[in-house]
Amino acid sequence: MDMLHNLGIDPKLVVVQVVGFLILLWLLNKYAYKPIFKILDDRQNDIKATYDQLDADREAMARTRREYEARLAGIESEAREKIQTAVKEAQELRASIIADAQKQAKTVIDNGRAELERERARTFIELRQQIADLAILAATRVVGESMDDARQRRLVDQYIAGIATVTTTDSRASSNGAGAA
Repeated sequence: MDMLHNLGIDPKLVVVQVVGFLILLWLLNKYAYKPIFKILDDRQNDIKATYDQLDADREAMARTRREYEARLAGIESEAREKIQTAVKEAQELRASIIADAQKQAKTVIDNGRAELERERARTFIELRQQIADLAILAATRVVGESMDDARQRRLVDQYIAGIATVTTTDSRASSNGAGAA
């Protein structure tokens, strides 16, 4: 111990200092290090929980984005189908309207032709009656005798039938000739 004394170290003081140091370590450990380490562990766990929550949120956001993209694609395809359906319906409606218009036009043309044919027949009958009246009047003046009305009508009808046959033949020949020219 002399040697320690020569160095200026007092063994009682060293023991007291070691005991004091151990007590200080025990006190620091109990009142300082454990609460500080607990706070650091809590902080580390909090940070880990925050990172885990961020990862979960990021995954949820990615999942939501995929769902929205899928929904948007579905909406786009549905809109495309609706547009195609509307175009098809419009084309069908257009075809129906055109068919109806053509049908109405044909009906109007057919009605016009029928009316024209009726008018032509009526005019032909009126013309025939006028010619018959004129022919009877002329025949009465020329012959100077009076024939009964029925006989005069029969003679005129025969004459007009002959003229109508000649006229129809001439008009066909002239229309064939005009068509060829």
